Amino acid sequence: MNLILISFVVGATLFHQLHSFPSSWWFAVLAPLALFWRYPLGRTLLALVAGAGWSLLFATDQLQDRLPAELEGEDLVLEAVIASLPSVRGQLVRFQADVDQLHDNQGNAVALSRLQLSWYRPGETIRVGDRWRLKVRLKRPRGAQNPAGADFERWLYSQGIAAKGYVRKWHGNRIMDQQPGSAWMDRLRQRIAQLIEREVEQQSAASLLSALAIGDKRGFGSKEWRVFSLTGTNHLVAISGLHIGIVAGWMLLLSQWLWRRSERLTLSVPALKAGSVAALAGAFLYAALAGFSLPTQRALLMLMTTLGSVLLGRRIAPGRSLVLALFLVVLLDPMATLSAGFWLSFGAVAVIVWSVGGRLAPWTGWRQMLRVQWFVTLGLLPLLFLFFGQGSLIALVVNLIMVPWFTLVLVPLVLMGLPLLPISLLAGWWFGLLGWMASHTYQLLVWFSTLPYAAIVLPDAAVWIWIVALLGVLLWMLPGGMPGRGLALCLVAPLFLAQPPRPSHGELWFTLLDVGQGLACVIETEHHLMVYDTGPAFMSGFNSAESVLIPYLRARGHKSIDRLLLSNGDMDHAGGYSALKQTFPIADILAGEAERIAQARGCVAGESWHWDGVSFTLLHPNPGERFARPNDRSCVVQMAVGERRILLPGDIEIQGERSLLARHAEELESEIVVAPHHGSASSSSESFVNAVDPDWVLISSGYRNSYGFPKDEVVRRWRKQGAVILNTAETGAIEFRIGMDQTRLIPRLYRQRNSRYWSD
Repeated sequence: MNLILISFVVGATLFHQLHSFPSSWWFAVLAPLALFWRYPLGRTLLALVAGAGWSLLFATDQLQDRLPAELEGEDLVLEAVIASLPSVRGQLVRFQADVDQLHDNQGNAVALSRLQLSWYRPGETIRVGDRWRLKVRLKRPRGAQNPAGADFERWLYSQGIAAKGYVRKWHGNRIMDQQPGSAWMDRLRQRIAQLIEREVEQQSAASLLSALAIGDKRGFGSKEWRVFSLTGTNHLVAISGLHIGIVAGWMLLLSQWLWRRSERLTLSVPALKAGSVAALAGAFLYAALAGFSLPTQRALLMLMTTLGSVLLGRRIAPGRSLVLALFLVVLLDPMATLSAGFWLSFGAVAVIVWSVGGRLAPWTGWRQMLRVQWFVTLGLLPLLFLFFGQGSLIALVVNLIMVPWFTLVLVPLVLMGLPLLPISLLAGWWFGLLGWMASHTYQLLVWFSTLPYAAIVLPDAAVWIWIVALLGVLLWMLPGGMPGRGLALCLVAPLFLAQPPRPSHGELWFTLLDVGQGLACVIETEHHLMVYDTGPAFMSGFNSAESVLIPYLRARGHKSIDRLLLSNGDMDHAGGYSALKQTFPIADILAGEAERIAQARGCVAGESWHWDGVSFTLLHPNPGERFARPNDRSCVVQMAVGERRILLPGDIEIQGERSLLARHAEELESEIVVAPHHGSASSSSESFVNAVDPDWVLISSGYRNSYGFPKDEVVRRWRKQGAVILNTAETGAIEFRIGMDQTRLIPRLYRQRNSRYWSD
């Protein structure tokens, strides 16, 4: 039975790897497999197909629930219920909304289910469960597509988001109903978070306490998540199986003790069964407070299976309980397998079951705790490397301290304090103490994260290397004396020894990353690395260096940057500078507006250098030259591999283009050019286009950005010159590998190479 359930999950997972949506006739062709149900192999294959078919049913419904392309960018009138705890960053509020009604300008109804919205300066408190009438502008659920980093588009799909957009200023924006209805639990969660924030002054402490009380992670930014990742404590700060187990364990012990105080009750119902009911009730309530997140679903299902067997007087092996929970989660939501948290959550429990089972003389007490923590740390490393590119080397030591602290002290005290929150005097004292404890806990984690070699970062590797490494880890965790354990190190070694390919001498690899409305380029030669711009940062806390550029450089195996060029000081070009500087040593920093960039020297036309057979020349700006617009001071660099050239003009506009033409008209011709200022109408003049005369024009812009870049007239101008236009908003990251002997340039378009059936 376990094999059949696992096969169902595998089938549901493999379906999401398809590049295009399959025709239903494939399942009709596979239907005859039902004839082989009597045979073990036939049952396994049939379960595999059933899992894929189950994902197909959900995917068919979800793909039909998308905003029609013709309504993108149009003003729509929405009536919807706030469906998530709103995230507040300054004056920007983000939330999800379940649609009741949606109409276009002609009053036609539009059928959609869930939206992700942002609202700048809403003027009123946004509460989950409130019903609003709003004017919104929407676009289809798309995200940046890059070889490394977070896949926001996949996340939107897994969450069932039909469109994303923002609330427009409109006199008709108003609350229609403030009754929470079925969202009363989420309203309670929001109220708890507000009360904790009121009682705890320090933001990091309040965020940690809210996370432990109600699974609210909105207060954590990239800085906090980096600390948790480096120390291997992510699972402690988000309500997971550990926390559910803590509550269930305490409820079981306490209720048994109270039950045994009555002889009559004990004779009627055994204390263990009564305690199991109380434990299930407590775990269910805590999971509800956590919003029934994926880890709590898994823990709750496993607990129901385990304690249910106690109530029924049957014994269910831990492995069977795990597999049943895995199957039920996928049965309820086949999209769950798209989440890294799904695999880490079930992976952690699987490692524990694997490590403690099958031993003739199992350890107990502190030795067992040490063994389990060691195996969890080791067993999850391949998954952490696969999903995040890094794993903590100090997780074992940190968790040996933090797990008992969270289990025996912090979590019980937080939950005990929740009933005190409405009583300001008691809540102030209790949560004042908890705030002090949480603050020092976080500071200790920060100290651990600053230790040298706190984490190890691995470059990207082939799929077979990850599979082999995982098998090696499982072999290593087998009981002593089992055959095959000696092969473990040999199987894991390729994961640490593999290196990504590098350019040869005289080759240049150029990658224009998809960072939305901004710019970030990576230039690699045989032994050197240059980064041109770092992408944008936003008031919402999103930073493209952290989410795109840094993961890409790590995946490529780079540990330092030889030269960073910042075309100008605007946030869409230099927004990720601080994060990049904190992550990588940078030997040299140049900037078009050096006075706006710390530790940078100015770009000066005429400076040149040669790396590994590749030439680099700065063409702009000239010393002492003055411009009316700061964009015209952008640092312009041209790279040459033999006769092939790439031109990066930053954000220069007409005046800057004229300056270039006056001094370098004969040198501007380049096979590849990144369109200046993202395709703005204030750039790409006809004379500049004629002088550059490229074969390829690359545009870095956000999908349906508010500026309308690239402008139609600019696109026509470049095409009239004979160039092919590639826009990151449509293609994702763009890579060119250029060699001296190369006869033809062929771009590698990441959205095309990594397409999934849900991609536009």
